Amino acid sequence: MSRAPVLAAVAAIAAIALTSCSSGEGDGVYSGGGQAPVLSAPKGVYLSANSTGQLGTTVIDAVGFTVYRSDKDSANPPASNCADACAQTWKPMVYEEPIVLEGVQQGDVGHITRADGTEQVTLGGWPVYTLVGEQTGATSGHGKDGWFAVKPDGEKAATKG
Repeated sequence: MSRAPVLAAVAAIAAIALTSCSSGEGDGVYSGGGQAPVLSAPKGVYLSANSTGQLGTTVIDAVGFTVYRSDKDSANPPASNCADACAQTWKPMVYEEPIVLEGVQQGDVGHITRADGTEQVTLGGWPVYTLVGEQTGATSGHGKDGWFAVKPDGEKAATKG
């Protein structure tokens, strides 16, 4: 069973709970002005093993987006080769506390410093990303131009035959 809906629901509940605490005094948090709040991922790194029919077990983030790695990057030593236009399509997963893992081993999670100075999450040494514009639970980026959904140990997910 996919955990994407559960994680998305948890993120939605957290966002609603946080917005209900707002004073509504121009603090940038929803204050009931007629527009629905925009949900976003909570602060931190959330990685969860997720079962997919076609790719087996892959990793998703807190909102349910599939986590990817690139063949153009390196795991030994860990290094990202995705910058500029690439990073506009493949969003580097930013490393920040807290680190919450489900079905992913703490020892497999690390981080690197990107050329722009931000810290990026690594899994099994591989820098990881999400595909901008992809729907939660989708794996449409898998196999495109050397990009692959990752398994909980950072290895490439393989299409089941």
